Amino acid sequence: MPMKSSKPDSILGKQGPQIRTRSFVLFSAISLIAVILIGRLFYLQIVNYKKYRAAVIEQMIYETPISASRGVITDRNGVVLATNYTTERIFISPYDIESEDERVLICKGLSEILGVDYDYVYEQSTKTKYKDRTIKKNVDEATADIVRQYIADNELERKICLAEMTTRVYPFSTLASHVIGFCGTDGGSYGLEYYYNSVLSGVSGKIVAAQSGNMGSMPYNYETYIDASNGASLVTTIDYKIQSILENYLEQAAVESGCKSRAQAIAMDPSTGEILGMAVYPSYDLNNPTTFPEYYQKKAESAKTEYGEGTVEYQKALSAFLLEMWNNKTITETYEPGSTSKIFTTSMALEENKAKTSDTFYCGGSYTVAGWKIKCHKTTGHGLVTFSQGLMQSCNPCMMMLAERIGIPTFCKYFSAFGLDCKTGIDLPGETGSVYRSEDNMSILDLAVYSFGQRYNVTAIQQISAVAAVANGGTLVTPHVVKAIKDNDGNIKATFGTTEKRQVISKETASTISAILAEGVATNGGAKNAYVAGYSVAAKTGTSEKGTVGNKRIASTVAYAPSYDPKIVILLAVDEPTIGSIYGSTVAAPYVAKMLAEILPYLGVEPVYTAEEMAKLEVSVKNYRGLSLDTAIKNISDAGLKYEIIGTGKSVITQVPVSGSKMSPENGKIILYTSDEVGSAYATVPSVVGKSAAEANKILADAGFNIHLTGVTSGSSAVAVEQSIAAGTSAEKGSIITVDFRITDVSD
Repeated sequence: MPMKSSKPDSILGKQGPQIRTRSFVLFSAISLIAVILIGRLFYLQIVNYKKYRAAVIEQMIYETPISASRGVITDRNGVVLATNYTTERIFISPYDIESEDERVLICKGLSEILGVDYDYVYEQSTKTKYKDRTIKKNVDEATADIVRQYIADNELERKICLAEMTTRVYPFSTLASHVIGFCGTDGGSYGLEYYYNSVLSGVSGKIVAAQSGNMGSMPYNYETYIDASNGASLVTTIDYKIQSILENYLEQAAVESGCKSRAQAIAMDPSTGEILGMAVYPSYDLNNPTTFPEYYQKKAESAKTEYGEGTVEYQKALSAFLLEMWNNKTITETYEPGSTSKIFTTSMALEENKAKTSDTFYCGGSYTVAGWKIKCHKTTGHGLVTFSQGLMQSCNPCMMMLAERIGIPTFCKYFSAFGLDCKTGIDLPGETGSVYRSEDNMSILDLAVYSFGQRYNVTAIQQISAVAAVANGGTLVTPHVVKAIKDNDGNIKATFGTTEKRQVISKETASTISAILAEGVATNGGAKNAYVAGYSVAAKTGTSEKGTVGNKRIASTVAYAPSYDPKIVILLAVDEPTIGSIYGSTVAAPYVAKMLAEILPYLGVEPVYTAEEMAKLEVSVKNYRGLSLDTAIKNISDAGLKYEIIGTGKSVITQVPVSGSKMSPENGKIILYTSDEVGSAYATVPSVVGKSAAEANKILADAGFNIHLTGVTSGSSAVAVEQSIAAGTSAEKGSIITVDFRITDVSD
C-alpha cells in the first residue's frame, strides 16, 4: 500500500486558482476606480476649472438688494397720481449668529414684535450658510422702529437687519386708471407705468458682503454699498379737475343709456395736443388691479353660469375680462365714427373749392350711388338745403354729393392729411391703427359712405386729433400725455411740447366750418343738446352702426369751445347704448355740454350771455334771517323775486330756499317764516317731464317751488327729461327743483 506524502500540492493548496482570480478582479476594480478618480480630478481642475472656481467665489459673496424708489407721477399742477409707500423688510443673518442662546433671543424677539410664527423664524435661523433670510416684508415704520430698538438693546447688529422697500400707491384709486396703468412684479404694466418704465424705475443698489471659503470673514472689503439710483418723475398733461369731471359725466352717460360695451371720453387742448383728460368706463382700482368693478362682476357671473366655476373656459373668460378692463379703449379699439366725420368731408370740399357755403343740395331721404340706394337718417328727406344746413342737419345725401365733387384721389389725400390712416404717435402703449381702404382699392360706393363716417374704423384718439386740426385753425398736432420729466431734486430733465405734423386746411376753411358748427348748436341743429349758456360751442354728433347684425350703435359727440378760440375739444362715445333714443345727439351731446359747463369756467373762460340768456340767468338767494319783515320784503322785491309769508311775526325767523341757493328769477319765490311755532309748509311736487322750460317753470311756481334750469332751455322742441325731486314727493315749499332739458326729436 503506497504511503501518502505529507508535502502539500502547492503553497496555495487546492484553492489557489480561485484566490488568484479574486485578487485579479479586486486589483482591476481598484485600478478602474483610480483611473476614474484621476479623470474626474482632471475634469474638475483642468477642463472645468473656470466654472467651478467661479462657483466657489460665488459662494463667498452675499448680496442684499437695495430697492430704488420709483418716480412719482403727477398731473399738470403737481397733484400726485402715483407715488410710493416706504416700508421695511426685516431679515436675519444666520451666518453671524454665534450661539444657541443668541438664536433663541433673535427668534423670540422677532416672533413677538412682527407676529411671525416662532418655528418659522427658528428654521430660518438654522440656515447658517446664509447672511440674508427674510422674516417679514412690508413692515410699517412704527414696527420697524421697535425692531431697531430691540437690535440696539440686545447688541444684535448684523444679525437682525432692515432694508427699505417701496410699495406703489395710487392716491385716487380709479382716477385716470387707463392712462396711468399699474405696476406688476417686473415693473410697469399698462399705461404710463409701462411706457415710461425705464424712466420711472431707476436702478437698484445692493450690499455686497464677502467671506472666506471656510465661511469666515475676509480681512478686507467685508461689505460694499452700491447706492440705488431712484427713478425720475413724470409731470403729465392730465388735469385732475378736468379728469374728474370727464369721468363723472362719462359714467352718467354710460349708466343712463344702458351701455353694453364700455364708453370713452377724451379732453384735449387742440392747439398743443396736450391730453387734459382721458377716461374709459368702467375704470378700475389701480391699487387692486385684479378686482372687478360691478360692470365686470356681472360679466363674470354670467360666465360662471355658462361654463361652470372650475372650468378652463371660465378661467379663460376671466382672463379675457381682465385684459379688456386694463386696455385703454381710446387708443386700442377702433370704431366707425359716423357723422362726426362730416366735419372732414365739408372741410375738404371748401378747401378744394368744390363747394361754397351758399351751394344747395336736394335731399329726398336717400341718394343712389352705383346702383345702391343709401338712406339719410331723416328718411322723409331734408328737402333743399344749403351747404351749411347740410352740415348742421347732418344730411347724408349732401355729404355724398360733396364726395362726388371731391373725388377718390383728393378724398384719400385729405384722409391721410387728417391722420386718419396712421397711428397718432401718442406716448401710451398699445396704440392701434385704423382700418380703411386705400386709394387703389376704394370704390365709388366706398367714397359715398366714407363721406359720412361709415365702413372705415378709427380710434378715438385719431378722431379727436383730426377734429382738433379744424378747431385750432387747420394744423394737425401730435397728442401727448407727458409734459416733463424731473429728477429726484425736482430739476427738469426733459420737456415735451407741441409737435406740429402739417397744415391740413387753411385757417379760413377751419374758421368757416367752426362757425357753421357753432350756429348749429346755437339754433336747432343736430348738435343742439351740446348747447351751454354763455358759450359758443362748435359740435357735431354721430351715430354709427356696429356690425351688420342687430340694432347695435355707437353714439358719439365731438365739441370744442369757444368755437372762435378753442381752449378744449372733447370727444365722448358710448358703445352700444340700449335705453331710450340711441343717437349721439341724445346719448352723448347732453353730457358733453355738462362737461363744458364745468370745465370752461375752470379754465378761466368767461361766459358771454345773449339777451335771452341773461333773462334766464339764475340768481343767488340772499340771507333774510333776522331782518325785519318790511326790510326783507323790500330786498326781495328789489331782486325781482316773489315772496310768501308764513306766520304772524314781525321779523324773519327762517327762510326757504336757504341763502346761497341758485334759482331762476322767473317766477322765483322766497318763503319767509316769521313765527317759531309755525312748522314748515309742505306741498306735493308735480311732474314736469315732457314740458317746455316755460311750462315747467309755471307749473312748479304755482305749486310753491322754485326751478333750476339745466341743459337746452331754448327752442320749442326742448323738453324736460329729468327732475331732481320725483313727482308725487312731499317737499318743503320754496325748495329748488333742478330740471334737465333736452331736444329729443333729433338724430344724426
